Amino acid sequence: MMQLSVKTQIEQLKNLQSKVEAQIKPQLDKASAEAKKILKELGANLDEQQSLTDVVSAIRSHNPTLRSFLLSLDSATYDTRKRFEWNATMMSAYAKFQAEIGYEKNVKPLIENYIDSAERQFDDLKAKAHALKDKLRG
Repeated sequence: MMQLSVKTQIEQLKNLQSKVEAQIKPQLDKASAEAKKILKELGANLDEQQSLTDVVSAIRSHNPTLRSFLLSLDSATYDTRKRFEWNATMMSAYAKFQAEIGYEKNVKPLIENYIDSAERQFDDLKAKAHALKDKLRG
């Protein structure tokens, strides 16, 4: 019985993992698109297939000084950073909420059942120990 309940819990965790992955994949695709947008704003030409060296050279020529590069980087990433921060906060809150529901619905009753069973077995052992102690005295 215990093996069956553990197997069921593992299946439920796998289902939850699949749901979370399905929700995260679109976010990763959006992040990739944002990264390309940022590189374009920094001066890289991503329309054609280029090596990493060519991309870096284009960014360097568009931003000749470190100060101009940092300003361009800050400007290019501002919206993305704030959106990413918001999405990460919301996704973690949703995952926490789902975990709490799963815990309350599935895990907590099992733990309480195991604790009650252990307490009953301990009380039975204690009663048997007292009975044996009384029998040995008497």
